[in-house]
Amino acid sequence: MSRQVNLLRSAQAAPELSARRTLIGLGVMLAAFLGYTAVAWVGTTRLADEVELADARLATEKAAIKALEQKLGERPKAASIVAEIDALKLQADESQAILNLLRGGGGGGEGYSGHLTTLARISEDGVWLTSVRIGSAGKTVSLAGKSLRNESVLRYAQRLNEQLSPYGVRFSAVELTPEVATTAAAGAAGPALSSVAFKLF
Repeated sequence: MSRQVNLLRSAQAAPELSARRTLIGLGVMLAAFLGYTAVAWVGTTRLADEVELADARLATEKAAIKALEQKLGERPKAASIVAEIDALKLQADESQAILNLLRGGGGGGEGYSGHLTTLARISEDGVWLTSVRIGSAGKTVSLAGKSLRNESVLRYAQRLNEQLSPYGVRFSAVELTPEVATTAAAGAAGPALSSVAFKLF
């Protein structure tokens, strides 16, 4: 008994299968492209919101500086008011620099939102930041803050190095400066609280 195999039919089925695979591959690529486009649009929208917020903060800080300068012109100069104006000017300059970076696209199409989002997700009990500086197109970050304990700063630095490594950021130096805060009211009972000022870079 002999058996016949239709080779012509098998040869026709292979191109149909290849065409179906090609269509599926094109569909997957189209879906990936549409997903990337949606993510880029959301990032652009968020960046525009950040620029508007930075504009509003900068305008508020400039108005505060003008108001303080007018007060200084009306009465004799006090050291505390001068110090406050200097601090506000520094904040305004920093805000202007951030705004210029956002407008100029510093750090890529998304700015430094990835760095800042990652920083916001990292927390350590008893540690808070007072200053963040990002430079060299996002490759260098320096932080300043305060902590209740030295060990907390070291743990925080280790977690920062782990989480920010995808951005090419590595903290290799830390400065710790002990501080003693005075009690809130003069003559109040209880010991003064102490903290540590730190810088990571």
